[in-house]
Amino acid sequence: MIGFAKWEDRPALAELWQVCFEEERRYANFFFNNAFRPENCLVYRVAGRPAAMLHLLPAKIVCGGKPVRIHYVFACATAPEHRSHGYMNALLAYAALVGSQREEQFSAILPASPGLYDYYAKSGYMTFFERDEYRLSAEQLREKAAVRRERRAFTPATLNRMRSALLRDREGSVLWGDSALWFAVEDNRIYGGKLVCAEGPSYAVCRREQPDVCEITEFMSAPEHLPALFAALLQEMPVQDYHIRLPKGSSLFAAAGVPSLSAPEPAFCGMLRPLDGASLEQIHVGDQKPYLGLGKD
Repeated sequence: MIGFAKWEDRPALAELWQVCFEEERRYANFFFNNAFRPENCLVYRVAGRPAAMLHLLPAKIVCGGKPVRIHYVFACATAPEHRSHGYMNALLAYAALVGSQREEQFSAILPASPGLYDYYAKSGYMTFFERDEYRLSAEQLREKAAVRRERRAFTPATLNRMRSALLRDREGSVLWGDSALWFAVEDNRIYGGKLVCAEGPSYAVCRREQPDVCEITEFMSAPEHLPALFAALLQEMPVQDYHIRLPKGSSLFAAAGVPSLSAPEPAFCGMLRPLDGASLEQIHVGDQKPYLGLGKD
């Protein structure tokens, strides 16, 4: 039976999370203590207990030059003993119905592995979001870094306004709420990462991929603020190499004149499904490809 979760389901759902994603309980606890909402969680119950779940995170997407409501399907999980019974397919179909009832126009999802793109395609999702991945050395950052005088900190609302301003003309890109930005930053922190900010504002969500490699899962800056953000990274996350994700076709580094920049590595990073009454043709994608971001990709 499919229905919305209840507050008292949290321990069972956290256990399902832990088993399916093979993570320590503290990661599940962080989500269920800070981002869980029963009205945004669908559960498939067997004998009264959760056998499968998914979460519908509210967001917006740039469509026809304006933001429209969508949901992002997050943390799809089915208990091992209940797999191959169609429970997740049923949850995805129900999620689409709920989204339509809430007047959401699209459903977004990021498959956990390349092989799952075909699986979600059977439920009506189409590969849609893209990004570029750059690899820069510390020396490349130093060549353009400004002199840094002090550390800067900004509220999630301030950072999110800047993020939305940078993406509002990029059709198909996802705009998250302030609470989603806060959660992404704090979630990254419990995995050992940190948020690096500079004037502008500008920011980078970072974590160490290897002892001397920093993975930057979201990097947001205007070209004129890039030297300050480079300086902040060198000071707060000193490593030899930086792996940076940017929206597909971003001209940020070229506009800032970053030297010796190698060609980016393109990557697909998410799917989109039109809900009742909507179609992908409403999204007028141009040279700037749609961006999911905020750690979801």
